[in-house]
Amino acid sequence: MIFIAFFGIQDKEKDLGTKNNIVCPACGKLARYEIYKFYRYFHLFFIPIFRWNIKYMVKSSCCGCLYELDSLVGKNFENNPATDIREENLHPVNNYYPFKYCSNCKTDIPAEFHYCPYCGGKV
Repeated sequence: MIFIAFFGIQDKEKDLGTKNNIVCPACGKLARYEIYKFYRYFHLFFIPIFRWNIKYMVKSSCCGCLYELDSLVGKNFENNPATDIREENLHPVNNYYPFKYCSNCKTDIPAEFHYCPYCGGKV
């Protein structure tokens, strides 16, 4: 008798959609959030049996900042894409952005500047 087991553990990324017309908490530009679900699952004969380590991630389209979304809000968004995502639901994962945004003249300036070199406004 020959027994071949097809089982294993895999990571999965699922695109849940976008949320438009938001103001980015990092750079202050009008943008959209791209929401993703990451999880690890055990499968048997390529059928998922159970999942764990479920995380919801949000990426801003303007500066590419990455945030972890509260799991309860992420579950709600997965079931209802009209769910409101607030700034307090986001926890920054990486917020490296080499530029700041000047709201006066609407330009990107280097991050080490405290005043805009183009219009002189405080950033």
